[in-house]
Amino acid sequence: MPTIQRRQLLALLAGGVAGGLARPGCAAETNSNVLRVGLKSMPQSLDPLVVSDVNTQQILGAMYESLTSVAADGRVLPGLATAWDASDRARLWRISLRRDVTFHSGRPFTAWDVKRTFEAATAAEGLHLATIALARVRGFREMRNKLSAELSGVTVLDDHTLEVACEEPCAIFPFARFNIVDAEAIREHGPDWHRRQSVGTGPYRLSTSSEGIRIDVVPNPHWRGGAQPFDRVSFVATGIGNDGVALFNNSQIDFSFVDTDALRQVADDPGFKRSLIACPRFQLRAVALDARRVKAFADLRVRQAMSLLIDREAMVERFFRGLARVHNGVVPPALLTNERLAPLRYDPVLAKDLLAQAGFPEGRGLEPFAVHTVAEYRREFVYYVSQWNNAGIPAKLVVDSRQDFIARSRRRDYDAFLFGWTAAYPDPMNFLDELFSSRSRFNPTGWANAEFDAIIDAAMALPHPKQRATAYKDAEQIVMSDMPVIPLVVPDYVALRSNALTDGFITPFGGLNFT
Repeated sequence: MPTIQRRQLLALLAGGVAGGLARPGCAAETNSNVLRVGLKSMPQSLDPLVVSDVNTQQILGAMYESLTSVAADGRVLPGLATAWDASDRARLWRISLRRDVTFHSGRPFTAWDVKRTFEAATAAEGLHLATIALARVRGFREMRNKLSAELSGVTVLDDHTLEVACEEPCAIFPFARFNIVDAEAIREHGPDWHRRQSVGTGPYRLSTSSEGIRIDVVPNPHWRGGAQPFDRVSFVATGIGNDGVALFNNSQIDFSFVDTDALRQVADDPGFKRSLIACPRFQLRAVALDARRVKAFADLRVRQAMSLLIDREAMVERFFRGLARVHNGVVPPALLTNERLAPLRYDPVLAKDLLAQAGFPEGRGLEPFAVHTVAEYRREFVYYVSQWNNAGIPAKLVVDSRQDFIARSRRRDYDAFLFGWTAAYPDPMNFLDELFSSRSRFNPTGWANAEFDAIIDAAMALPHPKQRATAYKDAEQIVMSDMPVIPLVVPDYVALRSNALTDGFITPFGGLNFT
């Protein structure tokens, strides 16, 4: 992806993008009704079938819909599907679809489009959000291995009904994120179609894209939800750090997320008070510890001691200015209220005792190790590492480039590292199964527990959420008793927005609400 210099971006904003909604008290530069959304960077691809990160989905969410949608409080709502019914222990799903939907191309939406979307996402290489659920569908392996041209487990019953048969129970299938596309339009326009157009059903459609710099979307004339509030939405790359805040302050963008390192500056500035909005994250943030590289990490007492040395409540109030949450487990409380979990305490005296019991009094005998993070979280991690150092734990902080950090953390090529996971669908399974099952490709530490795996497998066969909740609490309790990762404070999504946007513009998933 091209590197954009600040001077280039300011020139671009002053020319092609400037002229949108003004900040409170500022005059608009033109009369055009344009919303300018600042994001850290532009995605390398706008292909909706292979989304694997929150940043890309923030843009695609304006153009594409999934089978289900999510309310601000995490409740699952109808999307392109109006109903979903399970049988055979959640191995078979019958999905009923909306009848009043039209693609950006003007073609009517049918069940065949859902089947072909599933097949196109399955055939796409690499891991992405759709594979989380599709991997359980009958015929998935055959398609991935190019032994079949279709998913045998997906059957179209009529234009607005289809059945999905899974090889094993999959209670979360309808909640998974699928960007449903007009497969006929994709075939007509070739493999690079997503560079030139969008083929979704969302309220906006792709207009222009300057790779790495700016992406413009305009109203979808076929949108069933009524008139859209903006004539154009321009997504522009601001870079990390304080650039987004500066551009917002200068009335050159109308929306910007606030990075963690800039949060205190913004929260303490009374000039930003009316523009500041926040939303709790459906996210886990933790330090992942690799016991293969540091043998002491295999001792539960060492992991517990490291956790006890973090004063999470003080971090919320002092570092995050109250715009953060302490989760007692690995599942966000909005998705699972687990009364069985004890609060994560700050207790340096107990931590000292545990280190001594483990054979490392005052940290003596512990082998030095590195803790890796990225620049955005450097100041936060200075605190964690200093707390461990003060107790004699020989940790060293290393700040990597974002690209190197992501590549190496996916390979678990670190002693210890920041691990973050944002929910792709509103169910605790997204955290428990994806992160801690022994078979998961996303497991950050390689932790394995047979009892945990059995509980998760049983929960997958329970289509009713209340039934699954009991199993989820048991599973989360096992994770927290063994503490394979050290949970950290979870900062809210914090943003600056003009008066044209409501407080609900940001969602707990890190997305943007365009409907």
